[in-house]
Amino acid sequence: MTRSCASAPSIARRVAAYVDEADVLCPGEKALLLLSGGADSMALLALLPGVSRRLGLGLRLRALHVDYATRGEDSERDRRIVEEACEAARVPLDVVRLERKLAPSDFQRRARELRYRAAREVCAREDLDAVATAHNRDDQAETVLYRLAKYAAPSSLVGMRPREGDLARPLLCLTAAEIRAYCAARGIAYGDDVTNATTVYARNLLRHEVLPVLARINPSVVDTLAEGADVAAAERVVLEAALDEAWGRAAVGEGGDVLDVAALAQEPPALRALCLRRLLQGVYGEEALVERRLLAALDDLVGTVAGSRRLSLPGGYEAVREYGSLRVARRDPAHACEPVLLRVGSAATFCGRRFAATVVAEAPAVERVIAGIAQAPVGAHAAANGGEAVFTLASPVESLVLRHPRRGDAFQPFGMSARVSVLRFLAAAKVPAGDRERAVVAEIGGALAWVSPFAGSVGRIAEQFRVGPRTRVVLRLTEETTGG
Repeated sequence: MTRSCASAPSIARRVAAYVDEADVLCPGEKALLLLSGGADSMALLALLPGVSRRLGLGLRLRALHVDYATRGEDSERDRRIVEEACEAARVPLDVVRLERKLAPSDFQRRARELRYRAAREVCAREDLDAVATAHNRDDQAETVLYRLAKYAAPSSLVGMRPREGDLARPLLCLTAAEIRAYCAARGIAYGDDVTNATTVYARNLLRHEVLPVLARINPSVVDTLAEGADVAAAERVVLEAALDEAWGRAAVGEGGDVLDVAALAQEPPALRALCLRRLLQGVYGEEALVERRLLAALDDLVGTVAGSRRLSLPGGYEAVREYGSLRVARRDPAHACEPVLLRVGSAATFCGRRFAATVVAEAPAVERVIAGIAQAPVGAHAAANGGEAVFTLASPVESLVLRHPRRGDAFQPFGMSARVSVLRFLAAAKVPAGDRERAVVAEIGGALAWVSPFAGSVGRIAEQFRVGPRTRVVLRLTEETTGG
């Protein structure tokens, strides 16, 4: 049954009981109140000092108001309301005013980010313990609906909790109507944000169009959704216990931030999805919501352990599945080095690696040199001097080009009967995905002649540069090592 607008004293008692039962705020905490100047936030400022006294919490309060400078005189009005109320309550106030307006298309998300960033800065500077917001029961219902419509996650129904980390929500027990009635009874001034009436923003659309329709089905829909969030929060405890067990079976590495793909495959689909969600939340934060399409793409990524694959993630991250493990890391900027021309008879440095090119022999002495190459153990020269490649050419060349692999590069590796892409060759050689773009290839006369995965590695020459009847020149490419 929907609550009626209770008297001011009963409102104060209910908020105090809620703060006490839900451990919203702890004794002695220093809390920062986020005050917009609206009814909810001004009620928060009026109620908390009394709650602190009633419960003997000894709270020390400070306030923050962010002026987005988007509503002209209304913005100035809200700032003055907050300043006057804080002065009367003897609560120190910080005011942050944006110098540049936020883009309308993404205003709410950006405003929230800036508001909480400013709050964290004040908390760090003043050594505060908690950030108290004025979210109410209607906000909770809107949050549940919004998340259910956008995300396929068990946490969607949980909504907002009374206390999440340093975030405290003392007014989640009150409806918006009750808060306005309290302000009217106490003569509390507040400003109405006219932008809250427009349905451009998703939250407003839910408030003005979706919830009223649902109320025709269930007049107590706000309370029902809010109470459903409480039930889901209790059930999440059970899910978390099962997830902890599955995570213990799949997580590897010192930080537990890498998942064993084979172990993950043994879990039921629901637990596997929860493990993948936890992996992402380790990067984005525990309260981050993960869209179902992203989770499905991540599940597809671990469908096999063959080779390695990557998946781009929001915020500059990527999921990397290399053979039997899965991790999420910051996406490195694309590695790029300008190609280097290496003249025969000289040396050059490319991507921190030093190479020299020399002619070993020219006809008619080439047959004797080739015979010596054939008799030498593979890699004997590389053991002393790093990577080495020996090319046999039909005619002399003045230079060769050193560069990194490009998409579409292909060659026929020595001893193989078919051409393969360079990236596939490197993958077959079990070169980690993050290192493949740093491999070095050598071009001779525009043809790809050699691929070296790592510094000092012997690498592989192309079949067309092996010893043959047309060999007239033997060219040696050597990588110098530094002893490190």
